[in-house]
Amino acid sequence: MTGAEATLFAAEVAAFVATAGLLWSVVSFFIVRRSQRATDAREQWSRRFEQAHALALSADSREAETGLLLIEKLSKDAWVTDEDRATAVTVLTSLAPTADSDTARVRESLLGSITDRAVARELTAAPAGPKAKFEVYTDRSGEHRWRLKFANGQVAAVSEGFASRQAVLRNIGSVRQQLQGGGGEIREVG
Repeated sequence: MTGAEATLFAAEVAAFVATAGLLWSVVSFFIVRRSQRATDAREQWSRRFEQAHALALSADSREAETGLLLIEKLSKDAWVTDEDRATAVTVLTSLAPTADSDTARVRESLLGSITDRAVARELTAAPAGPKAKFEVYTDRSGEHRWRLKFANGQVAAVSEGFASRQAVLRNIGSVRQQLQGGGGEIREVG
């Protein structure tokens, strides 16, 4: 092999290596881009689900219905996992006071779409309805208060006294916001 042939061969090898490196860079770019898009889509889905959950907890029936519809739509996206559907079912379980409600209908639909039957059976066994309730009452001194009571009757928290019922309801709204939309229904007692 002459010097010119060796130089040509080295140039061909270098061109091949450069082309392979360029191709790998392009393929890597698209793989990373696709992965980033999937991550961005999951984050956006999570934000939308949190917003839908907050709407579903609203005392305004139109907002609650909108939240329920959004949860249903979000849970039916093609790439949603069983874990996502199980989260939606858990949220809907806490919102479904009766078996004939729209919430219960959506819950049953999502239970049927969970591919892991053991998880679906476990979620089916969970009792429906709120896990806790805010009870608003007037104490002996005439102050308005709330207490958060679990379904088993245990009192989880009691508020300070307020001068008006409206102040108590505002405080419950603030507590719910701190719980990121959590907490139960509001019920007048005593």
